[in-house]
Amino acid sequence: MSLQYFDYCHQLEEKLRIGEPLMLRAGSLIANQISLGGKLQIFASRSLIGVAFEFWDQLPEVIPSRLIKNPANGVYERLEGTGQAIIEQLSVKNEDIFLLLSNEGREPCIVELAQWIKANGHLLIIVTGFDLSRSIKSQHSSGLRLFEFADLVLDNQARMNDTVLSLPDKNLTICSSSSIATLLLLQQTLYFTVCQLIR
Repeated sequence: MSLQYFDYCHQLEEKLRIGEPLMLRAGSLIANQISLGGKLQIFASRSLIGVAFEFWDQLPEVIPSRLIKNPANGVYERLEGTGQAIIEQLSVKNEDIFLLLSNEGREPCIVELAQWIKANGHLLIIVTGFDLSRSIKSQHSSGLRLFEFADLVLDNQARMNDTVLSLPDKNLTICSSSSIATLLLLQQTLYFTVCQLIR
């Protein structure tokens, strides 16, 4: 039996490599805001909370950062108005830069947070399934999706339901890839950020 998931991840890596200029630009934006005295503020929708924590927990001291908690682990993120609970816990400076993670980028909670971020003049980098997000309807009454607020979009190639492999002769798709793709994008961006901070 062949390693179908490994084969898929190899193809995924090739697609992600195309985003190198965007990862480099993201690193530059973060490094610049850090050098101005800001910090990196990170928030993730429910499906990527674990990825956000791992990335934040391992950030070096040269990158001041904060992981913004998703109330109730994101259970209510599809309810309009829940973004306010996140906004109320924020402590920010003008120089802070935000990193938001969401495969679909259409949940009211994260859309409301993005609206607040841009209304207050902060830079916003997002990781999302770009083609997926553009193909689906927002769940927020504004009709807007996360990528429409972003200063820079990193595409994690996420698919609907985040499954990438089909079982032969079965009406079943399995195996997600968004967490792996998101970590690859973030870790490479981290490398670019640190290189610019310590040069």
